[in-house]
Amino acid sequence: MEALLQWVVERVAKFPRDHKFTVGDRLIETCLDVTCALVEASYKRDKVHELGQASRALVRARLLFRLARALHCVSEAQHLHFAKESDEIGRMLGGWLRATASR
Repeated sequence: MEALLQWVVERVAKFPRDHKFTVGDRLIETCLDVTCALVEASYKRDKVHELGQASRALVRARLLFRLARALHCVSEAQHLHFAKESDEIGRMLGGWLRATASR
């Protein structure tokens, strides 16, 4: 998630001024929420709550990135890259959540 967060921050820096401080800041904040929830989960015995927070924040980040694409803030290739990376993170998160819930 850290690599994706860095990539998102670099993309948002190039957003048009009209959307940089609304959609862009919200996107960065949401990706930070995912990262922070994953860090918190890694340090707790009962991880279900934090992993759920991370999962919901990841869905919000995907929504915001689709909005950024619709507003022409990012290219189709960038959108596809984000979708691929966030899908992989989502699969890993789901696996961690299933492994935690089965204990």
